[in-house]
Amino acid sequence: MKAYETTTKVEPAGEIRVRGVPFTPGTEVDVIVTPKRRSPEEFTRAWEQLCQELRGLPHIQNITDEDIQREIDDYRAGR
Repeated sequence: MKAYETTTKVEPAGEIRVRGVPFTPGTEVDVIVTPKRRSPEEFTRAWEQLCQELRGLPHIQNITDEDIQREIDDYRAGR
């Protein structure tokens, strides 16, 4: 399957336009719209900030590796 990736901006009325696609007129296509991906540096900064915020939550301080493993095991067992 051929794929074509491009970027565009959402217009004020909430519409988007994609011009110059490499498909013949009348070709049925699937359309998936996602926000533009962050650069690796932006993603890393956001991830590190989230981790720092989570580690700072008071009730997180007492969670052990055993607690985490037990929760994973319970989830996998459907409990």
